[in-house]
Amino acid sequence: MPDRDSVLAALVADGQSLVHDQLPDLIGLAETVATVARDDPRHPVGLVAALIRVRTLLIDQLRTEAGIVYPLIRLGGSPMLADMIRAVQGGQADIERELDRMLSMTGGLKPPPDVTPSWAALYVAIGVMADRIRRRHALARTDVYGPLVAEA
Repeated sequence: MPDRDSVLAALVADGQSLVHDQLPDLIGLAETVATVARDDPRHPVGLVAALIRVRTLLIDQLRTEAGIVYPLIRLGGSPMLADMIRAVQGGQADIERELDRMLSMTGGLKPPPDVTPSWAALYVAIGVMADRIRRRHALARTDVYGPLVAEA
């Protein structure tokens, strides 16, 4: 099992990649699809806004993790660490609710059969992004926050 510092560094790097690379590209693709499919009643209204909200929530989460929580963990803890972990976990729950909402509005990420290739690709990319975020959250819960809760 990797040491805690390696896990923290990997979580920060993955989060930065999500908010600076993957999500902006995904938002751009969603905007293109929304423009092309604006007259198609099957296109999920609000998908672009949901992706922007996921990115905003993830940015907030990363600021708290990388700016407060992870430095406190590296320093050996703090009386405020438990509250900060709860705040991060609350943010994770907000993000996962938004991912579930996107899943619902897209019919489980199953595009209608006759849509453009970019529409179908968008749904695949959203699925990849959602899985990546959920894996990131699970890693933080099990390898970072779980041991701290057990130590308390």
